This record gives sequence, structure tokens and C-alpha cells, in this order.
Amino acid sequence: MNLSILTCGGGAPWEAALVRGLQRRELGISVSRRCVEHAELLDVALRDRPRAVVLAAELPWLERDLVGTLHDAGIAVIAVESTPGLRSLERMGIAFHVAATATADDIASLLHQLSLPKDEVDEIATRPDATDSPDPREGHTAGELVAVWGGPGAPGRTMVAVHLAIELARSGRRVVLVDGDAWAPCIAQLLDLDESPAITNAARLAAEGWPRALDTCLQPGPSGISVLAGLARSDLWPEVRERSWLSVLDACRAVADLVVVDLAAPIDEDEELAFDQAPYRRNTITRVALGQAACVIHVVAGDPIGLRRGIFASGELLRELPSVARRQVTVVNRAPGSPRRLQDCSTELERWTGSAPVALLPTERAFERVVWEGRPLHEVAGRSVWLRELRAIRALPLSDRIMAVRP
Repeated sequence: MNLSILTCGGGAPWEAALVRGLQRRELGISVSRRCVEHAELLDVALRDRPRAVVLAAELPWLERDLVGTLHDAGIAVIAVESTPGLRSLERMGIAFHVAATATADDIASLLHQLSLPKDEVDEIATRPDATDSPDPREGHTAGELVAVWGGPGAPGRTMVAVHLAIELARSGRRVVLVDGDAWAPCIAQLLDLDESPAITNAARLAAEGWPRALDTCLQPGPSGISVLAGLARSDLWPEVRERSWLSVLDACRAVADLVVVDLAAPIDEDEELAFDQAPYRRNTITRVALGQAACVIHVVAGDPIGLRRGIFASGELLRELPSVARRQVTVVNRAPGSPRRLQDCSTELERWTGSAPVALLPTERAFERVVWEGRPLHEVAGRSVWLRELRAIRALPLSDRIMAVRP
């Protein structure tokens, strides 16, 4: 039986010669179609499920998510390089690549190797330089990811994320703060930083196999933290695709001890959007980061409406991502001043979520200056009770690798 393949050379001279050469019956290869552009290639490949796609490495739209989608469908990707070494194909997930001078017999031999058992194919695909980390620090162990999340409204997720990152950095950790809010990003404005470079830049670098290091997308923030700004406009969320986002998070962990990610509230997957088809889902940014987090800090506003929203959000997290729900701890922000109401907050949260809050952060009037002046609370009101309560999170025995203060 012939092996069916697709080709997409983008007008490269090798394509026509290759297709003619593969027409020899003894090679056992059938070229079912020559595709011209991205949409055609993806549509035909997912419909017909060929054994492989042979395409030009120089195609401008060749990136990590296309390769991953084809791999998920059981379709191998072979890249033909007119200029070897021009792109880091391994970091895009392409294990098989040949020079444009390869003959039809060379391609046929490689294609038939793909019909071997999976273990043997994996061994063939192994490359010693096939690393996904764009610039790992020598001797550095990948850092942990802490997700700051909460229900709808404005419980104070961003304020907690920013100041927790600063607190951890002040304890001697290398910290990267990421604005992963796909609905209302604001960390760059809050800290008076540029809105670019941002996660869209990092996602593009990840999709292209990291032609430049992640450091080119990070900005210096207060107390030595590195900041990856959020979307410059909220409608740019389709530029951050799932596999690229995963690679960005991995890259952050490769250069930091701790990665603090500020996330939006929605985690459902049934957004009623005409273009909301996998892998284009806006809440993927939140879901992926929650799934990767070693700890999820669930921020709840300390009023009846905020408590209700927080309890519902906790239940939704348990339904949607049960393994993540077990890694969450609850923090009450803008906690009431009355001892009785504080007790009511703790009681209701423990009753409905199964655990009492680990910190009760009071209302902090100095946040008005934080927002207007673009400076963190550490600079505006360093002796704030809110900060003192926040430091209790850092001392929790959640994970020695995450929250423990470096000696």
C-alpha cells in the first residue's frame, strides 16, 4: 500500500522535482495533493489524514501550533530547508528535516521509516539539540509557577499578583511576573512600564522556535522582578496560542526561581464566539496556566457579593479542573474591619470551599496612590498592614520550593 503525503513548497523549485520523482511506483509513495497556503494544507490534512506533510522550512506561516495540530492528528511533518540552519525547526517540534538537495529516494526512505513502530520512530526523531528552552541559565533548576486567579468582578487579583511577586523578589528569589489576563490586562500601566514587548511578542518567538531569547521580551520592574507585559489590546488574544503559551511559560521557568502569573476569571470553554474554535479559545491562556501552576492563589473580595462569586468560582474550578482545585489556597482581599464579619468570611469560605482563607488582606486606601503614581505599595506605604498580611502567604508551608524565604 502506498504512503499518502501532501506537499507545500510555497513555490520552491525543489517541490516540482520531488513530486515528479515520487511518482515512481516502486517507491510506494502517493502525493495526494500539492497545497498552496496554510488554510488549504490544514483543511486537507485533517480531512484526508495523510502519513506525512512535506513542506518548505521557509514558509512564513510555519510555526509551532500548525506542527502540533498535525502531530495530534497523527501526521508527521518533514521540512525541506533551502537554507539549512535558518530556523530552529526542532524547537518548533519538527524532528525530521532534510536539505533541498535531497532526492526523491531520500525522502521516500525517510517516509517509510515513519511506518516503523512508534518507539523506533521516536528514536529516529531524537535530536541532541532538540531543546524547547530558549536560553536556560547554566545549572538552573526550572522554577515553579504560581497562578493568581479569582472569580468575576474585581477582587484584586492583579494587586495580589504584583505585590506577591515583589515580596518574593525581596526575599532573594529571581521572579518573573507575567500578565496573563486575556480580558483586562493592566500590569504594564499599573507599574508605569511600556506595553510592548508583551506576551504576544513572546508567543510569536515561541511559535517560531525562539530565534531570540525570552529576555528580549522582559522589562525590569520594582525590586528586581522581570515583567512580561500583557496584551496591548484585549482583542489580540488569538495571537497567544496554546502550544506557544506553554512554551512561553516553560521559558519563564527556565530563567527564574518563581513565575507569578496574573490570570482572568473565566475558565469555561463554551464561549459563544463565531470564531471560537479550537485552538482559538480565549480562556485557554487561563486554563493552561492554571494547569501548569504548582500553586493557585484564589483571591476573593471580602463582601457578600465577592464571597458569593468566589464560592461559585471555586466550585467551577473543581468541576472544570479538579486536579488544579486541589492546589488552590484562598486569600480574602478588602476584608471587613469588623471581627464578626471577618469570622463570617472565614466560616462561609470554609463551609463552601472546604478550607479557610490563608490570609485576610484589609482595605488599603494607599492603593489609590499606587494606581495614580504607577508605584507599588512598597514604595508608597511600606509599613502597610496589607503588606504585612500578604507576607503571611509567603510563609505558608505550601511548597518549600515556592514560598520559603531564601536563607
